[in-house]
Amino acid sequence: MSATFDPKWDAIDTSATLVAEFEGGQLYSLNSLHLVVLNGTYHEMGRQYGHLLKEQILWHFEEIKNDFLVKVAGNNPVDKPAPLFTVEELKAKFMPGYYRAQPYSQKQMVQGACETCGLSLEEMVFMDHMLQAVILAAGNSGCTSAAVWGKASKDGRMYTGRNHDFGKPWRDRLGKIGVIRVMNPTGSGISVAAMTRAGELNTGIDLMNSKGLYFEFNNADNVRPTCLPTNMRATDDLALSLAVDYQSVAELNVVVPNIKSNDALLMLAADPTEARYFELSPHFSVRTDPEYFDGHMTARGNHALHPAWNMDPATDPERTIAFSMKRQSNIVKFLSEDPSTNDDGKMRAFLSKQIIVDGKVSDGAACILEGAVRVEDWTSYQTVTIPAERKMFVRIPTHTPWIEVDLTKYFTNN
Repeated sequence: MSATFDPKWDAIDTSATLVAEFEGGQLYSLNSLHLVVLNGTYHEMGRQYGHLLKEQILWHFEEIKNDFLVKVAGNNPVDKPAPLFTVEELKAKFMPGYYRAQPYSQKQMVQGACETCGLSLEEMVFMDHMLQAVILAAGNSGCTSAAVWGKASKDGRMYTGRNHDFGKPWRDRLGKIGVIRVMNPTGSGISVAAMTRAGELNTGIDLMNSKGLYFEFNNADNVRPTCLPTNMRATDDLALSLAVDYQSVAELNVVVPNIKSNDALLMLAADPTEARYFELSPHFSVRTDPEYFDGHMTARGNHALHPAWNMDPATDPERTIAFSMKRQSNIVKFLSEDPSTNDDGKMRAFLSKQIIVDGKVSDGAACILEGAVRVEDWTSYQTVTIPAERKMFVRIPTHTPWIEVDLTKYFTNN
C-alpha cells in the first residue's frame, strides 16, 4: 500500500470561526467544513443560504454539470464513461416530480436561494436534489452504520456511527462543498441540522434535530429497483419534514412504515433512548427490531434484512455490494467485544478501521486508503453522534481530523 493511516486523522477539532453574516444568518468555518446557521421564515432562510454559500453553490453546480457527471474521474464507474442522464434531462425530470412534491415551505427555501445565489429555479431544484442526480446519472454504493445504547453502551446513552461511502471524488470535493446546515425556522419548536453538500438547501441524509432525534440513510442495494421513480417526493427532502415534525423513534414507528421511498434505503433512526432501522422502497416500507444485546444494538451495511423482501443475504458471495454483510458483521463484532466500553470514542475508533488492507479483506468497514470493489465504494465522510447531547462528529477521511459540532450552540428552537 502506497499510503499509511495518519494518526492525526483521529484527532478532534472543536474550533469554529465566524466568517460572514447576512440578513440574520451566519456562516462559520469548521476546519474544512462550512457551517451555515439559518434563522427566520423559510423564504428568509433560503435567502441567507443562497447568499452565504453562493461561491460554493455555483462552483459545485459547474463541477456537476461539466465534470462530475460526464467524466470517468467523476463518480462514474469505469464501465460507464458517459452519464445515463444529462443535466438538462435531469432538470426536466425533477421539476414535474421532485419539485412539485415538495411542500410549500421547501419551495419557499428554493425561491429565497434563487434570489441571492444567481441560479434559476430549475437549476436550484437540480442542486437541491443533486444526490438524486448523481444516483440516476452515475450510480453509487456503500455505507455502514450502527447504534448502541442501554446495556450495549458504556453509560447507557445512545451512540451512533456511520461511513458514507459515495466515491473518492466526493471526498476530494468536500473541503470545498461540505456544509453542515442548521435551520431555526420561525414559529417552530424544533431546529434541524444536516450534513450536506453546497446546494442541498432542503435535502439531507444525515440529520439531527433539537429534540435529539437523529437519522441517516444507507442504500438497500439488494432490493433496489433498476430504475428509480422521480414522479414522487424525494426521500432526502422528506427527511427534512420528518426531522422538523417529529421528536422520537416511537413516533417514527407509526409514520415511516406508511411511507414509500423513491429509492430502496435503510433508515437508521435514533433518539436518546432507542434506535432501529426502517427498510424503505418505492413499493412498501417495513420496521425492523434491534438484533443484538437484547435489543440494544443494531447495524447495517447495504442489505435489507427484513423477511418481507424474500431475500437470502447469507447466501450472497462475500464481495456482494462492496462486502456489505462483512462490513456489518465487522462492526457488530467490534462493538460486541466489551460493550461496557462502547461510546463515541469507540465508534470513531471503528470508523478508522478499513474493510480492505493491502488488497485483502480486513476487520473494518471504511474505504479510506483502498477501495472495496468499484470506484464508488470509497468513504466520503463519516459521522458519530451523541443524541442526548445534540452532538455530532464529522470527518472527511485523509483530509480532516474529527470535527466536533455541539449543535446546542446553534439551535434556537428547543
